[in-house]
Amino acid sequence: MNIRELFDPSKKIDRRIEKVIKYDSTDPEYLRQEITEYVATESIESSFERLLDLLDEGMGGGGGHEIGVWVSGFYGSGKSSFTKYFGFALDPERTLDGKPFLEWLQTRFTSNTLRARIATVAKKYPATVIMLDLASEHLAGASMAEISSVLYWKVMQWAGYSLDKKIAYLQYMLEKDGKLAEFEAKIKERAKGKSFQEIQNQPLVVKTYASELAAELYPDIWPDAKAFNEIIVDEAQKEDDRVREMIDLVQRRSSRQNILLVLDEVGQYVLARDDLILNLDGLAKNIKNIGNGKVWIIATAQQTLTEDDPRAHMNTAKLFKLKDRFPVAIDLEASDIKEICIRRLLGKSKQGEEVLKSLFEAKGQALRYATQLANTSYYKSDLDQKTFCDLYPFLPQHFDILLELLSRLAKTSGGVGLRSAIKVIQDVLVDQSGVRPGETLLADQAAGNLATTVVLYDTMRKDIQRSFQHIVEGVGKVQTVFGIDSVHSQTAKSIAVLQVLENFPVSRENLAALMHPSVGSTSLLAQVKEAVEQLLTDPAITLSEVHGSLRFMSEAVSNLEKERLQIPWKLIDLRNILNAKLRDVFTPLPSTLLLGARTVNSGIKVVNGGLTVSLLGEKEEIQTHLEFVSEASYDARREELLLESQQRVNRNTVYLMGVDDPEVQNLILEIFRCRTIHNNNRSKTVEKEISDYLNGQLQRSENLSTDLEKRLMKALSRGSFLFRGKPKPVSELDEDVRQAAKKFLVV
Repeated sequence: MNIRELFDPSKKIDRRIEKVIKYDSTDPEYLRQEITEYVATESIESSFERLLDLLDEGMGGGGGHEIGVWVSGFYGSGKSSFTKYFGFALDPERTLDGKPFLEWLQTRFTSNTLRARIATVAKKYPATVIMLDLASEHLAGASMAEISSVLYWKVMQWAGYSLDKKIAYLQYMLEKDGKLAEFEAKIKERAKGKSFQEIQNQPLVVKTYASELAAELYPDIWPDAKAFNEIIVDEAQKEDDRVREMIDLVQRRSSRQNILLVLDEVGQYVLARDDLILNLDGLAKNIKNIGNGKVWIIATAQQTLTEDDPRAHMNTAKLFKLKDRFPVAIDLEASDIKEICIRRLLGKSKQGEEVLKSLFEAKGQALRYATQLANTSYYKSDLDQKTFCDLYPFLPQHFDILLELLSRLAKTSGGVGLRSAIKVIQDVLVDQSGVRPGETLLADQAAGNLATTVVLYDTMRKDIQRSFQHIVEGVGKVQTVFGIDSVHSQTAKSIAVLQVLENFPVSRENLAALMHPSVGSTSLLAQVKEAVEQLLTDPAITLSEVHGSLRFMSEAVSNLEKERLQIPWKLIDLRNILNAKLRDVFTPLPSTLLLGARTVNSGIKVVNGGLTVSLLGEKEEIQTHLEFVSEASYDARREELLLESQQRVNRNTVYLMGVDDPEVQNLILEIFRCRTIHNNNRSKTVEKEISDYLNGQLQRSENLSTDLEKRLMKALSRGSFLFRGKPKPVSELDEDVRQAAKKFLVV
């Protein structure tokens, strides 16, 4: 049996599924498929009910009520479908196959209470719904125009005005003055039977006739056609007047007082610009003040307006201020995406479930072990039989990684052209989008095979390339050197996927877990380890290991890493780092209280290369001399120091011998290089990737410094105190050398 045969045959896994839900997708065939496949989870139904209650209270209560709604959620969590279907259901003119859209939506709810509630609200407050997708709609000739302007012209187009601003203003003027019918009749006469509506969006044609007629109908304003053509449209209109004009136009044209203004992808649109955030703030304020509770503005965003949310790290400080204008928060849960994908696409037949249950009973325990992720608190959903059957051929961590990958790519690209989670899952299975031509489809492989980060990379390579060109180039170099089908290439693809994620440990163990090819296969860890070592040592491959995490570097960062490795050093530089760390270890100085009256401190000196250097407390009567000795020469050096300690001149000297750790020298050298490359470049203006690298080097030096401290303390704890001819092992006093030094003073 192959994987395809495990699925519910009533839902073809290679049927058409849209990349994303769009507001302007209103073709009956597409809309019918959208709504009949819509999955309203329990939390989504709860969000519908809450919003309906607030809308009922607000529209029925007059001015003063909050009218700003912020619908947030991870990329692909269903924000667009939620707001689209909510708006369509409240619009009495929106029908599908002759039936109100409201009734189509009601069939998707499991709650009878919600079905009745939405019908009641729709009847009480029939609304005119205007939807604006900020990811795809913008003003001609304007880059990142203010939302108030984009919305205003959306309303003008909804009302039937020309896309050309000057012509649209003329239409509005004619309509207010009662001259529009005369204008349209004369246009039809001069355009040889073509109506104004037919030519209003053909700039070269409509401007010719409009300029002539403007002069005829308003001779006091435009004495001739040239005067009209030369006039520059001035949009220096007060924002509140424009909002008042917009609301009046919609209410007059629709004969309905209730208006829903639905704006998709607001967060991504305003995120980078404080002025756009302030404009949205003003727009919402004016709508609340002028709309008298009848006009609501609903915005969707990946970002929340709550500062303690994990997604808030992408927000600017001013974005949080919008919470006062959009106090109604609807947050769609990421967990819903998984449930939706299971119910829409991954559902199994009864026979398929039995096959998978048997497979899990036989191999489940070994599968858990082989696919367990290390050193991460995320992506660790428990794998039980039900979860396995529901998600197969994906594992929970594959699914979680996909969601985070989409979220990360959406942040870097704005989400334009990006597929939803369910669409990517479909493409992994059957490549319905045609991104992996010539490859054997996962759906046609034997039952038991698994989705992996390898096929996920192949499915999303172009998406990754748009934002992370150097990563895809890195994979390409591996394929050139080691071959397309090699384990090296598979490893490189997996590194690429995980590198895009933030704070994911791209270790050899995690790579092997996520590349695990089938339920019954053995671990790939040994092969992955060997491949990684070969990739790291090949000069043609731009792979590096930073903070224990593998990553492909851009050429600029790669050159910087080469520079780091070639930084010259002097012995004094390394000794300074060692001495500074030893000062940290013995600060404050070891001390004790003798006879309950006198405080005795011990100064700290270090002996290195025959030189004795004071680190702390040089004037203290008691001095502790630190010296690290190799294991091979430890005993001989101890005998020397025991004799030396018996000399009268050394009667107040404590010798603390440590067993030398060879790794200490390597750590100190790495710390020096990390700090130097950071310090040499920190004041330069660099691109973000290089800045991230430099900050990473600083962080790495701090992490290595912590490791250095642990190793130094362990090296000293393995040694002995020597005083006046008597040795005392450090560990007999305390495992912590600092506490042991205090206790030794008492002894």
